[in-house]
Amino acid sequence: MHHRSMKTAAQVLISATLLAHAAVAWADESAADAYKRGQAAYKAGRVHEACEAYEASDKLEAKIETELSLAECYENDGRPMSAARLYRTLSEKDTNAARRKTSAAKATKLEAKAPKLRILVNQRPEGLVIKVDGTEVPATGDVRVDAGPHEVVATAPGFEGRANAAVDKDRAIVDVIVRLEPKAEPAPPPEPTAKPEPAPTPAKPETPAVMQPEPKGSMPAPPAESSSRGHRKRNGAIIGAAGVGALVGATVFFVVSQGKFDDEHTLCPGSQCANDTDLAQANSLLDDGHTYCGISIGMGIGGVALVGVGTYLILTSKKKSTQMSFNVGHDSAGFVYTGRF
Repeated sequence: MHHRSMKTAAQVLISATLLAHAAVAWADESAADAYKRGQAAYKAGRVHEACEAYEASDKLEAKIETELSLAECYENDGRPMSAARLYRTLSEKDTNAARRKTSAAKATKLEAKAPKLRILVNQRPEGLVIKVDGTEVPATGDVRVDAGPHEVVATAPGFEGRANAAVDKDRAIVDVIVRLEPKAEPAPPPEPTAKPEPAPTPAKPETPAVMQPEPKGSMPAPPAESSSRGHRKRNGAIIGAAGVGALVGATVFFVVSQGKFDDEHTLCPGSQCANDTDLAQANSLLDDGHTYCGISIGMGIGGVALVGVGTYLILTSKKKSTQMSFNVGHDSAGFVYTGRF
């Protein structure tokens, strides 16, 4: 179990690094290039990657053809409500009457089969507002959503409650229990107190500077050799070690998250919970699992970056630097050459 989790964590870190490089390469592409990239990914079976490419193309230049491809991509990526909303928009703005009719029919079909969140609130005070993934939804009735994790937030004057739900495409209805609890009001900031102004300090009489005569025949000492090379190497080692520590921490958090997911599957096998208490505990385990998984990915990306910076500092700490100076006194002259090797 642990070996498999560590291997999966390493794969996640490598994938995150590759995606970061790919994002830089795709920054300058045109809408047509992004659309072609989406078509190639879709034909190769990389549906999620194809959806991202179609989204990038549509942001650069909105076209009906691109949005039709994106809606179909959403449908095959397990996001029926995202596809339905896009088809519904196309049915209203498309100038092709036949395509408008087809888009409307697809939207209706997808809306009917999309999974639903059945939100249960322990109390319903006045002014109750419920949001799913940051979007306000009706306080009564089921909410149709895409497959995947969702955050449900319920607020009312003086109350607040949160819950997380993991929606599987094979589950038609997912019950989400939100418990409203009194919200603590923040204490008002303390009133600033006026500080007494300090008494002015009497000015001290200036003393004339005494010029020290330069010793006859002496040469200025050569500049001390900078220790930047050692500092650079030392800092590189510290940063690289921090990066390795972050990668180890990322692996640990990922293993912990997998344990949370396993506990949830054990508590509610086949996503079927015996009672509301088990359902609430399962939602809590899923919430913890997603949190730890997100932390592991963030630490992994940071660790890769720190290791790269540390390696660069160590490799560039061997560069040489030289300095030359020519000093002339009253009856002497000197030439100084310093360098680091």
